[in-house]
Amino acid sequence: MDWISLRVCRSNGMPGLALLLCFSAQLLRADPPEKQEIRVARLIRQLGAADCSRRQQADEQLARLGPSTRAPLEEAVSDEDLEVRLRVKRLLDRIKLEDLWSAATVQVQVRGEPASKILASLAAQSGNRIHVGDPYGNFSEAKLNLNYSALNYWQAVDDVCAKTGNRIRPHYDMHTPGVVVSAGAPGNFPRAYGGPVRAQIVGATRVFIEALNYEEQKAELTHSFQISLQFMWEDRFHIVGYAAQPELVEAVTDNKIVISSAQPTGGGWNATSRGLRQVTASLKLNPVPVSAKAFEVFKIKWGLIAVGEPATLDIPRIEPEKQYCQDDLAVKIEAIEKQPAAKYIVSLSVLRDLAMPDPQEVVFQEYEADLTDGQGRAFRLQSQTHALTDHGVQLKLAFSGESADSEPKSLKLHYPRLRARRSADSEPKSLKLHYPRLRARRDVELVFRDVPLPVGKPE
Repeated sequence: MDWISLRVCRSNGMPGLALLLCFSAQLLRADPPEKQEIRVARLIRQLGAADCSRRQQADEQLARLGPSTRAPLEEAVSDEDLEVRLRVKRLLDRIKLEDLWSAATVQVQVRGEPASKILASLAAQSGNRIHVGDPYGNFSEAKLNLNYSALNYWQAVDDVCAKTGNRIRPHYDMHTPGVVVSAGAPGNFPRAYGGPVRAQIVGATRVFIEALNYEEQKAELTHSFQISLQFMWEDRFHIVGYAAQPELVEAVTDNKIVISSAQPTGGGWNATSRGLRQVTASLKLNPVPVSAKAFEVFKIKWGLIAVGEPATLDIPRIEPEKQYCQDDLAVKIEAIEKQPAAKYIVSLSVLRDLAMPDPQEVVFQEYEADLTDGQGRAFRLQSQTHALTDHGVQLKLAFSGESADSEPKSLKLHYPRLRARRSADSEPKSLKLHYPRLRARRDVELVFRDVPLPVGKPE
């Protein structure tokens, strides 16, 4: 339970009185809406109090109230008091950060509802995409009775799959967001959920190797153990970088033996690629005794870099060497080069106040661009190259137009609009650069329980 004012009371040397005066943040959240609105408004005004301790106390109480204060805080971002504005901005950034790393929750109360409709509801509630069956598979339909009051999105999808004999996998087309749910045994994979991440253990490998040294007439037996993992994440969770190696936090067998990692902690980072929906990894452990039948607890953490709060810089007229600014972003179109077959190379430099991430390569995954002609018709992005310079990030984007006899097509990845026929002399006019206002690095903790282990040993 979170106790407020405890620090202030103790500083006055009155620990007994502290217990009488302190109250729980949970009780604050339990106030009737009207009463809480008044309390929040008072706390926001208190952010500008002359007394520093009162300002800090108000800041801490608003932080504990969390997302419920978002609307009044957003109204206070233009407060005439500079201190209030600064504290409000920090509180809003904290709320946005927690929202970025939180799992989507869903609610379902149905009787006799088809599983396909339930999955559609789960996707709509969470902002994710679910493709029921596809050209390469069927869907096992069934009617279900379910009651989810507030369940993690991935847990709900897995539960529906387990009850209907379907399984989850990424779409074959990496440019198509979302997962496919199609007929097939979902498997008894040990699973864990951490925020917007779904993880499953796909295998445990035990290897015995006996080596005979003829010179010394000595035999040596080595024993290794490895866990193979698979990670997926929600569509709305935009990962730009991930640790190549998850880190073992705790591993305890059913016979209470503590197992440690057989590899050093840390390791490299990978930048994601567009359309990446699933990552696999392995974790080498010190040998697990064959007397152990299962991991009672298997806890890992996986380092991630994610971006959020997407924004768009709209450049209505392309003018080389002109700079365009928005938020902390400064963009200059360095050049636009026309090539044969209605192809254009657009060179941009992007400079931001946002701190450069480590590793720096992940910054290239933060930006996407739309190029359109005077009629609002989109060019197709063919390729993108990038580099880091003293002037920020340099992007070189290759776009192509449509030939006169091309048919309209649907762009599914970043340009969800129809591309009409385009004449050969159609030229680019406007550009939209999509970028995140928020970037954060964090370890996601995942806890597996009752993980079966291989128990065989050589004769």
